[in-house]
Amino acid sequence: MKREGRLLKILLASTSIRLSRAEQAFSFIYEEIIRLLHRGIEVHIARLRYGGSYCYHKICVHDVKKRDLLMIDPYILLLNVTLSVKDASSLRNAYKELLCVQHVSKLINIVKPHIIHAHFAYPEGWCALLAKLISNSKVPLVVTVHGYDINVLPEYGYGIRLNYFFDVKVRTVLRHADYVIAVSKDLASKVEELGAKNYVYIPNGVDLKRFNPSIGIIEKEKVENIRHKWGVEDADVVIGFFRHLYPWYGVHYIPLIARLVTKNTSAKVKFVLAGSADPKYTELLHKLIVKLDLKADIIYLGKIPRTLMPLVYQAVDIVINTSLTDGMPPSTLEAMASGKPVVSFASGGNKELIVDGYNGFLIRLKNYRDFASKLLYLIENPSEAKKMGLNGRKLAEERYSLEKRIDKIIKTYRALIEN
Repeated sequence: MKREGRLLKILLASTSIRLSRAEQAFSFIYEEIIRLLHRGIEVHIARLRYGGSYCYHKICVHDVKKRDLLMIDPYILLLNVTLSVKDASSLRNAYKELLCVQHVSKLINIVKPHIIHAHFAYPEGWCALLAKLISNSKVPLVVTVHGYDINVLPEYGYGIRLNYFFDVKVRTVLRHADYVIAVSKDLASKVEELGAKNYVYIPNGVDLKRFNPSIGIIEKEKVENIRHKWGVEDADVVIGFFRHLYPWYGVHYIPLIARLVTKNTSAKVKFVLAGSADPKYTELLHKLIVKLDLKADIIYLGKIPRTLMPLVYQAVDIVINTSLTDGMPPSTLEAMASGKPVVSFASGGNKELIVDGYNGFLIRLKNYRDFASKLLYLIENPSEAKKMGLNGRKLAEERYSLEKRIDKIIKTYRALIEN
């Protein structure tokens, strides 16, 4: 994509993005970057990691140089304190924020981008907004919100907006960004309530080639090996949960669900959980699993590399999501694209991804009894489960391909530049 004969340049602010698909914490951002490159867009990434500037597979990465660590511009410090009213965050967090602002402002002058695109309203959106201000830049700012930066779940301490000062910063970003991209309709409604003037709903997308129910002989052998490694090769039904093990993802409901399922079916059912975990929360989960006598039925796999996930989805029969809050979960999209039925609490973007009774089931939040009932239905009706999985694949193809998402993002870029 070119503008006036020049290659379109995007400065993408994502402080934690990594350049290997296997180690991605935010795989959806990485996949987006790759697709933008394929469309001929020059992508420069501003990261809050220590290093320098270099290019990796045509991705230009700009890390913080060590000499900048003790060279915070006094004006940036004054500006940040003024706009933050009084920062209640830790000294370390405040310093990192200031460093981020200085880093992005320098890159605006060096890269001279046509668009600044920040993923998450805070810290990336806030840093980019202040960087634009101190650079006196007119470059349009696009901010994509994903969930944690907007949603709050007070009972579990989830969401940065629970902190008053972060809430002020998020609202400021939403009001002053040239465009806010919401990845779900639920988030679109919330950013409007929080003061966003210009926003657009662009759902997350999934790589339909990587996540595909049609696999070859070699892949089938790999899937069998995975099931053997997990110790579930003799199970009639394997149910997978692929989120992090944190309280707000409602993992504590899984043992309650599993107990009802295993007690009410003659089928041999195994639950596998995968993702990074909070140690204290995991200890509580383990105690609950032992108390309910489910040690042989619930298996924690640890963190699985992203590169293995297409095969992992093929190694399970049903995917579940017990999250109590969500943006637009990639795991639900990947399960759909992989041809798996999904049973999920009705949180965030799941309410638009899952058509109840068509490609899975939506369950009222915390209603683990109904959740178990729907799983039992799928277990006892395997042909219906398979049909729902194929319906999910169809929906993914029609509505949620990654290419369609990129089309809409580029359309947003173009509209901002032309205007």
